[in-house]
Amino acid sequence: MFLPCNGPIDLGHTLGSGQTFRWRREDDAHVGILGENIFRVWESDGGVEFESSPAPPEKTAERLRSYLRLEDDIDSFYQAVADDPRLSVATGAYRGLRLARQDPWECLVTFVISSYSNIKRITKHVAEISEAFGDQVKSHDGVYTFPGPARLAEVPEREFRRMGLGYRARFLTRVAEQVLQLPHGLMPYRQASYIDAKQALLSFFGVGDKVADCVLAFSLDQSRAFPIDVWVRRAVQEWYFAGDPVSDRDIRQWAFEHFGEYASYAQQYLFHRRRVDG
Repeated sequence: MFLPCNGPIDLGHTLGSGQTFRWRREDDAHVGILGENIFRVWESDGGVEFESSPAPPEKTAERLRSYLRLEDDIDSFYQAVADDPRLSVATGAYRGLRLARQDPWECLVTFVISSYSNIKRITKHVAEISEAFGDQVKSHDGVYTFPGPARLAEVPEREFRRMGLGYRARFLTRVAEQVLQLPHGLMPYRQASYIDAKQALLSFFGVGDKVADCVLAFSLDQSRAFPIDVWVRRAVQEWYFAGDPVSDRDIRQWAFEHFGEYASYAQQYLFHRRRVDG
């Protein structure tokens, strides 16, 4: 089934840029799981084509369209930052990289366990959590859904430690319990202001500024969010502040003033360029 895209899309950069961790490359396609369905997606002229199961494509199309944010006017972002010599290098090199719109709960857990880790290790841990506590996808041996907060709230800390999560193990049960107390889960934060949504996420056990901004940018449509890790901090300091030290708080304020509504997109391009190019 074909889905049109508003502007270019590069699945390799989008799904391999450190914002999502449940996709793998198979020949010319990318295979991943969204909810209870397996997707096989590949680029096509003007958009993407895909297969899904066990639900057929006509029942899963909207989920994939939303996840890949095919409606985003990415060319407007490119035009808005065209005069930025540092960012325009990244937009030229990684044209078609899009932000993903992930399930907020899965995104929250993913980035809670991401502290002082790397993409390969995070991918491994997410797969292990899914296999241990998720449900097997119908007709797909060895493929599991991501467990919801009710399931993870039941898991003792020692089980997470056995997976090698270290100090991060103590966060998961607590954050699951906190999310369960929300009558409508995390989705209402898509309509909240950036400040209110971030303040709410910071109240969760084990969530700091970086994790909160990752969840806001990669699942909750908060375009002001500008996650700062070691790669982004280096990029901003070296490329925009002549190597001078600058606090994360000042970087976030600068990013919003400099990039405006495109702060989250700018962050992902800066992150990807700095991590890949070194």
